[in-house]
Amino acid sequence: MNRTMSVEKELIKAILQGEYPAGSQLETERELAAVYQIGRPAVREVLQRLSHGGWLTLKKGHRAVVNDYWYGGNSMTIVDIIEYFDQVPDAFVLYFLEMRIAVTPRYVKKAVQLNYPKVVGLLSESNELEDTPEAYSLYDWKVQKELARLSENPLFSLVLNSFDRAFIKIAEKYFESSFRREASLSYYKKLMDAALKGDHGQAEKLAYAIMEKSHALWESQLSSSEKIGVKFKYDDIL
Repeated sequence: MNRTMSVEKELIKAILQGEYPAGSQLETERELAAVYQIGRPAVREVLQRLSHGGWLTLKKGHRAVVNDYWYGGNSMTIVDIIEYFDQVPDAFVLYFLEMRIAVTPRYVKKAVQLNYPKVVGLLSESNELEDTPEAYSLYDWKVQKELARLSENPLFSLVLNSFDRAFIKIAEKYFESSFRREASLSYYKKLMDAALKGDHGQAEKLAYAIMEKSHALWESQLSSSEKIGVKFKYDDIL
C-alpha cells in the first residue's frame, strides 16, 4: 500500500470512529501534511479521493468538511466501509438485503420479459452448483449482474457494479448457512421455470419473495442492538 492510500485509510478510520463527526472540519492541508509526513500535493490527492468517495466536501480556500456518510455519501462510500472490515457487520448486510428488495424484482422482470431464453441458460448453471458458500457467492453475483444486464436498463448494472468488490464478502457471510443456500437454489429453479414460460410477472413475484425471505432470515439472527445500526469499533477495522 502506498503512502497516500495509507493516509486515506487512516482518515476514513478516524471518521468511522467518530474522531471527525459529521459537519466537522479536517485540519488544514499544511497541518495534515505535518501529521502524516507527506507533501501537500499528496494531501490534496487524498482529500480529492475522499471527496469523490462521499466522505468530504471540498471548497477552495476552506478546510475540508466531513459529510454524514450515511446520507451524504455515495456508492463508493459503501465499498470503502466494507473494505475496511475483516468481518462485514451483520446489520450492514441487513441494509444491503433491504436495498435489494426494492431493486432486484424490477430487473428480474425486465430480463425475463426481454431475454427469457438467456435467463434460462444462466439459471440452468445452478444444476452444477457446488454446495459451498464460495460457490454460491460467486454464482449469485453472476446471476444478479447478468439479470441486470439482460434487463437492458444500464442503471441497474451501474448500481450493482458499485458493489463489485464488496458483494462477495457479504455473500460469503450470508451463504455460510446451508438453509440459505437451499432457499436460494430453490429460487433459481423456480425462476428458471418462470423464464421457460416467459412469465415475467411470476418472475418478479419470485424475486420479491426471495429478497423478502433473505432479509427476514438475516434479521431473525440479529440482536436488538445490532438492528439499531452499525457500530464501528477500532478492532473491527483493518
